[in-house]
Amino acid sequence: MTSYLIDIRQRRQTTIPSAVLTQLGVGVGDSLEISVSGNKATLIPQKQIALNALQEIQSVFASSGVKESEMQKLVDESRDS
Repeated sequence: MTSYLIDIRQRRQTTIPSAVLTQLGVGVGDSLEISVSGNKATLIPQKQIALNALQEIQSVFASSGVKESEMQKLVDESRDS
């Protein structure tokens, strides 16, 4: 694990090192969620949150027993209505 020292400026602003952003896979326009637990902060890219949500949806779908072809048929029928 690599550590970085980040200064907090007078207006409570800071700059996140580009190496950190690269490791997180984020760039200009992306968002970061910061979670605080005790005296530790964790940065989570919003992209990762979306991927975690997608994995949760896929898990629920897989455990439902509904086949993808059945779901697609229902979607197609609802569009035709």
